[in-house]
Amino acid sequence: ILGDDYDPSNPQHVDYFSELSQRVCTGLDVAGQVLCPGDMMASNPEWRKTTSEWDRTFHQWITAPEPDALLNAQVFFDMRAIHGDRELAERVHSYAVSTAKNARRFHAHLAALAARREPPLGFFRGLVVERGGDYANTLDVKKGGIAGIVQMARLFALASGSEEVGTRQRLAAAAGDSVSERGASDLTDAFDFLNSIVLRHQATHIRAGQDPDYHIDPQSLGRLDRDHLRDAFRIIKSMQDALATKFPVRNI
Repeated sequence: ILGDDYDPSNPQHVDYFSELSQRVCTGLDVAGQVLCPGDMMASNPEWRKTTSEWDRTFHQWITAPEPDALLNAQVFFDMRAIHGDRELAERVHSYAVSTAKNARRFHAHLAALAARREPPLGFFRGLVVERGGDYANTLDVKKGGIAGIVQMARLFALASGSEEVGTRQRLAAAAGDSVSERGASDLTDAFDFLNSIVLRHQATHIRAGQDPDYHIDPQSLGRLDRDHLRDAFRIIKSMQDALATKFPVRNI
């Protein structure tokens, strides 16, 4: 995020921030934060904008939420100021959140996205594992669980006008407003549990010299953890079902 005094016609300005962003992104990659496959990084000139350009971009995403706009919005609404003039990032984020607060059509689109990835539960609420391929007999806990909670928390926070960016903080800020106190509490518990079994699973992979992933074999879990896993997925499914009432897709 650049100040509005940035001059795109000035080679010194352009070259400086181009080299800076390349150094940062390359350094993160070397440190283990893999480069974004979608090129949504500061090293891409498209994502080096002034505060005014960012304001216009967010306004367009919110008022005309096309598929690409929704994808971009979900990424950039999670912005955090890391270094430099923090006020620039805080100003842009505050404008984006205030613009999104009462954007009901935008909320409906986000709700549809949040409900799209259903937990791996069968008709009788049993766990459904993948049947073949590299991840046979496993569950993708991120795709079928954690991602849905993250998306719902983002939606609830924006609908309540909260500028929080952490999932637990978003649910706490929205509780009693855009989501019920019970709903926020249940989602937080589900989020914490899913993260705990994922971290244990990934730690085992790392100790074995393997690449960590989110694919867990439910048979590798104890009975109590399997029961809690089903409960977490049920909570997510129940909250997803409620989204259609609170944020009606028919208004899209």
